[in-house]
Amino acid sequence: MIRSVARCALALLLWMAVLPGSGVRAQPLPAFIDSLGQRLVAGHPGGAVIGIVDDGQRTVAGFGAADTAGTRPTARTLFEIGSITKTFTGLLLADAIERGAVQLSDPATRYLPDTLNGPMHERGPITLGQLVTHRSGLPRLPANLQPIPNPADPYAHYTVGDLYAFLDGYRPARPPDSAYAYSNLGMGLLGHVLARRTDTSYAALVQQRIAAPLELSDTRIDLTPAQQGRFAQGYNPAGAPTPPWQIPTLAGAGAIRSTAADMLVYLQAHLEASDTTSLSRAMQRAITPQANINLGDNPVFADTRIGYGWHITPRAGQSIVWHNGGTGGFSSFAGFNRATGHGVVVLVSTGGIARTATETGFTLLTRLARADAAESRDR
Repeated sequence: MIRSVARCALALLLWMAVLPGSGVRAQPLPAFIDSLGQRLVAGHPGGAVIGIVDDGQRTVAGFGAADTAGTRPTARTLFEIGSITKTFTGLLLADAIERGAVQLSDPATRYLPDTLNGPMHERGPITLGQLVTHRSGLPRLPANLQPIPNPADPYAHYTVGDLYAFLDGYRPARPPDSAYAYSNLGMGLLGHVLARRTDTSYAALVQQRIAAPLELSDTRIDLTPAQQGRFAQGYNPAGAPTPPWQIPTLAGAGAIRSTAADMLVYLQAHLEASDTTSLSRAMQRAITPQANINLGDNPVFADTRIGYGWHITPRAGQSIVWHNGGTGGFSSFAGFNRATGHGVVVLVSTGGIARTATETGFTLLTRLARADAAESRDR
């Protein structure tokens, strides 16, 4: 636990100031978190926050600058979370299954206009289960996303009509369920399908089924004027300010904005998921492995499996459940370890460093688990 690390291993402590109403308490943090946070902002003009759930207690540390005035980011600073949005889309599917609205084996075409002749493979239709596990055979992005009028906001121009034009008659080259292939298109399509199933928008569905029940007041796609005032300025990898991304059609792939305070509540809910409510049961379903996947040659991710969007990686006999994200001006990581009760969120207002954010998250979860193990041995 963090408190045990502070007592037993580290004399230096970093006290964090937290805004009232964030749900995050000021707690002593191990000094190594400061070095990790400084690494996230080194050489970049943006800011970063590191949030930790430890034994039900939530703490956030801020680094760098959230805006051009040099304001340090806090637990309530808003960031684009990028592809961590896919875990929300997966949870929406799990929740719909719990409520009996859909089944994992349902073909995606069941919830699309009858006029569409696809997407379909000669061996059968693409199912919701294949979309949520990136085993649909769909490409990473639709071919007709190009040309992009504004490279700084690459999805803004893409309409539902464009999506349907691509899907109509589309036949994947690879059979569904034959292999894992990460697909923004697939997750975006899943979000679109779930919204159509409930006759609402993806943004409204996230609010109704996840944000409102969990009281995630700052987790949304469309920000209020007050929230815009707390939205971090994003920077591209070259250090230039970049506009927020608008993802109207493929929203389920990466359109959500959130804060460290909200994301820690989200992670804690997954850590404590049980059979008490439909949403909690959906969380249990969402983090249950569905298939083995290949994340490349990196041994860090060997034997990784996938749930409903969440990646599940073994580490020292335990399972790290995680996802990362990246947009033009933001990088992110969210992960947790149910065996130890730890959760970590890393949000950075600089694009192109999702790998660094992911390494930071894994380092924190690993060190916290080792500290717990050391404390247990010393008892």
